[in-house]
Amino acid sequence: MSDRTRWLLDKSVIRRYFEGVSALARDQVLTEEQQQAVILVHLAPQMDGRLFISQEAFNLLRAHSYELAPGESLMFLRRVEILYPARYFKRWARRLRQRTFTREDAKVLALGSFGTDAAGKILGVDIIVTLDRAMLRKWRGDATLIADHLLAMVTSLQTPYTLARLPRVQLPGATDR
Repeated sequence: MSDRTRWLLDKSVIRRYFEGVSALARDQVLTEEQQQAVILVHLAPQMDGRLFISQEAFNLLRAHSYELAPGESLMFLRRVEILYPARYFKRWARRLRQRTFTREDAKVLALGSFGTDAAGKILGVDIIVTLDRAMLRKWRGDATLIADHLLAMVTSLQTPYTLARLPRVQLPGATDR
């Protein structure tokens, strides 16, 4: 397993990144969220980090961003990797939905615990970076119960899935180790 910090960017962070890069190209002032997203994407490699996006986000970028910002889309896609759903991803997403997370939030959160890279060498990420404050509040409010629920689930699984853990969920500006 890699000891490099692994970050999963949700759609809101990706959106602010592209808005920020576009604003920079037009010599406009960036919002705080845009600035944080741009800094994270550009500095992650220097902080020995790996950036991941979901397969859905990758497909959306590939389908729509090339026509809007082809050069930056290529640069962004070179900086990130796709995090693929691993075994038990769907089960964990279902259980998070039962905790009243939205379908989209549950998928991102489940990917944080049961996602893998293209080589299948990792399980989950260290940090999910989001700008969805409602999801963040709910996650923090239910963290202990969610952790207990995950522990109960993984104790009956086979290795490496017994090693699944909860990622931290936080804003882009709070991504220090």
